[in-house]
Amino acid sequence: MELTFLGTGAAFAGDANNAAYILDRRILLDAGAPVHILMRQTGHDVGGIEAVVISHQHGDHTFGLPFFMATRAIERRQAPRLTIVGPVGFADYISNLLRLSWGDKLHTIVWGALQPRFIEVDDGDSVEVAGFQLQSRRVVHVEDIPCLGYAFEKDGVRFGYSGDSGPCPGLDAIVETSRDVLVEMTGVDEDDHGHMSRAAIERMVSANPGKTFYLTHLNRRADNVPVAGATFAEDLKTVELTPA
Repeated sequence: MELTFLGTGAAFAGDANNAAYILDRRILLDAGAPVHILMRQTGHDVGGIEAVVISHQHGDHTFGLPFFMATRAIERRQAPRLTIVGPVGFADYISNLLRLSWGDKLHTIVWGALQPRFIEVDDGDSVEVAGFQLQSRRVVHVEDIPCLGYAFEKDGVRFGYSGDSGPCPGLDAIVETSRDVLVEMTGVDEDDHGHMSRAAIERMVSANPGKTFYLTHLNRRADNVPVAGATFAEDLKTVELTPA
């Protein structure tokens, strides 16, 4: 099963695209990068995406979604109805963002073409999306909006995604149930509890032998020292996830 990294940089890193990934060629996971462009570069089809899963309502995780939605509506009119999973309030957020981007006329066109089906989730919710069993977990990032990480399971593959998070029980639960983990390492100091520091990642990797960790949301990438037992994710690269 493929996992493609479209964007692996922190919000203001400047040396990589913002967060966006494709799981199993069917799920777009976060959409901060210009995914409608990067998908072409990685051999993906905007019409082949069955679901979008969003971790939280920050621009570096969502501002590419209106472009993806409009491109799909215009270029892939026969594509199946799009499912969008996100935290509580995300349906209104993305509707307002699309309207802010291009006004009421294009909003009406895109909404009519996609007929998006929204599934809003919170801590501990479990839903079936694009053939995956998905479980959401609250993570610690910021206090003014809900922030989630996710655990995905399909055909023996158990994959976890941290979203943006510092060390917390929700992230621990995702790691515990996953074989492959895509986890942020913004490289912050230890006293920033809303992101993972290098030291926090080292502790996580050490406590979970046998799991594969891909590090993303990287800040000052050139300054990052490799973490034993983990791999830096790279824009436009694809890795294989195998059953546990």
